Amino acid sequence: MSTLDTTVSMIQKCTEDELQVVQQVIRQFFLNRGPHTTTKKQFLEELQISRRQHQNGQNQESSEALAELKEKYGL
Repeated sequence: MSTLDTTVSMIQKCTEDELQVVQQVIRQFFLNRGPHTTTKKQFLEELQISRRQHQNGQNQESSEALAELKEKYGL
């Protein structure tokens, strides 16, 4: 399952309240990153790392990731 498929799957399983919490977490993440912009080269390098991790089984099922988020944020 691709990252996009996993993300969509997680979002489809969320309630409206859970989606609002996810959006807040995402906003906070980007606020904490500062005014950093990613170059095309950096983006492609990160994508390659992600693909390698996926091939090596270093990924997580969406249901597990969603359960962790729920537990972490008390949903």
